[in-house]
This record gives sequence, C-alpha cells and structure tokens, in this order.
Amino acid sequence: MNYLYKPGDLEMHISNVYKQHGILYPYQLDEQYLADIFDIAIVYASRSFGYWSDCRIIGLHKDLRFDSVKRREVFFHELGHLLLHVGDQLNMSKSFRDYQEIQANRFMLFAAIPYHMLTYIDLSAKRDFILCEMQDVFKMPVDVCATRLDYIENKMLQICAENSLYYRL
Repeated sequence: MNYLYKPGDLEMHISNVYKQHGILYPYQLDEQYLADIFDIAIVYASRSFGYWSDCRIIGLHKDLRFDSVKRREVFFHELGHLLLHVGDQLNMSKSFRDYQEIQANRFMLFAAIPYHMLTYIDLSAKRDFILCEMQDVFKMPVDVCATRLDYIENKMLQICAENSLYYRL
C-alpha cells in the first residue's frame, strides 16, 4: 500500500472487522458469505432494505437476482444501513434520510473495496487500468470503483499538500 494513503476511521474500522473475521481476500466479499459470517438473512422483496430487530435482514429488490454487480452494490449499501442506522426511514425527515443515504453510500465504498485489500490493485497504473482492475477484482460497477479511486486520490493529494506545507515551514 502506498505510504501516502492514510485510511479514515470508518475505513480502518471496516478493514479491522473484516480481518478479525478472517475476510482477507476479495473473493470472500461474496454477499452470502458475508451474510453467513455476520448472521444476516438475505431476502428478495419488492424493494431493497436493511432491517434489524429480532434478527438482521437485508432485503434486495427481486430484479437484482439477475444482475450480480448491481446486487453486490445494493447489498453493501443496505449492510451500511443495517450496521450504522436505527429507525424507520419512512418516518424520518427528508434531510435525515438523505444524511443516512450518504452514510450508507460511504460505508458501501469501504466495505466493497476495503482498505486492506487495496494491495490487490496496482495503484501506480493509469487510471483506466486501475478502474478495470478494481471492477474485475471487487465485482463492483465502474462508477463505484471511480468514486472509491477518487477518494483514495484525494486523500493522497491532501497528504502531499500537508507534507509540502510542513516542509516549507
């Protein structure tokens, strides 16, 4: 891993939880495998949702059965809701629902393409190659891979800027 990249707290936490459960390789990021490890039931329904009361349930829209890449994205998003949030979004203000959606999307980026597995990607290659490699290794849509890569690049630029400022002082 490039020494210039420093993961954030949530990103590091997700990687640590994965490692504690022996989730070390990209092939282990399979939805059913993760659901079994974290004691989550996956059901197909008329809408996608994450629910936790007596048991943990992730509902995936029934149309996602045939689109493995999109299903994977939605699974990680709903896993974020399940692990980060409580309450019924239908009874929340729009601004609070929007906030929870932002959190679940951020969680999805880090859970689907975890920090400790970035070593499987050659981050020194050209951007298009990196995106293709991320798609292939993590089985995620290109827009998710691009957002994750943007996050990584921005963190590295931030650290470079901070180091540059530090050495000027």
